[in-house]
Amino acid sequence: MNLIKHIQFQQLFNLILLVSLGYLNSRLQTNFFTIFLLMAYSGALELILKKDIYIPYSAFITALGVVLMVGWLRWYIPYIVITLAILQKLYIKIDGKHIFNPSNFALILAIFIFYPKALPIIGELGKESYILYIVIALGATILIRVNRYLISISFIVSYIVLNYLIMGSSNPTWSFEHFESSLYSISFMVYIFFMLTDPITTPNGATAQIVFALLVALLIVALNYIVGERVWHLFIALFLISVAFIPFYRDLTKDDYKRYLFILILSIFIVVSISLKKPLYFSM
Repeated sequence: MNLIKHIQFQQLFNLILLVSLGYLNSRLQTNFFTIFLLMAYSGALELILKKDIYIPYSAFITALGVVLMVGWLRWYIPYIVITLAILQKLYIKIDGKHIFNPSNFALILAIFIFYPKALPIIGELGKESYILYIVIALGATILIRVNRYLISISFIVSYIVLNYLIMGSSNPTWSFEHFESSLYSISFMVYIFFMLTDPITTPNGATAQIVFALLVALLIVALNYIVGERVWHLFIALFLISVAFIPFYRDLTKDDYKRYLFILILSIFIVVSISLKKPLYFSM
């Protein structure tokens, strides 16, 4: 019973269910054996690094996040980015907590280091409406338990309003009907419910959660306006705001501030580098 109450266990169960649905719909880029190897590798790596024995839920979740959101053309790419994601979770900390959602961190580094042999992918779960409803139901139960529903609600509202005000008024080819259809993308819902709302890398306070979500939405729309619509803007916005927002909800020492500034500058460099890459496709 205690295991079922464990938030990370529920998150892991949800992702396993979603990956299974993607497999049954013949949408996954890989097979169950590869997924098993990635999960086994990520779990073993975390246990070795921490020199402890426990169920490494977070490492398993990171591996499944990579399966759902990262496309790769070389077998070694997911192993490298999963390794880097787990290393940052364990060793790159401010106020005793890691900074980036591990799955999003893995995706960002996959693009930064390996693009175009690695890139964010969509459609891994198909387009069937029943899967969309399952994603929403599973995500909602997690958000209520970890008190992060305000982030999802604030993000969706901000994202719609900002797109309408900025993209709708400046781009003659922008269509609200087309934009609205993208909101029902299963991949978009996975992003909102399972990446944007990581309880460790997001603030606890209601006001801070609303501002955090607003800034992520604003940066996505601003990037779309400046350089054109890109799938990866969703992920680099979350990546950058995750680190930029830290001083507003964590207690930082003088040493923490030095580390924070270094990580912030490095994150900006990575975001700018990705933004300058020529995309292979444009919309979600």
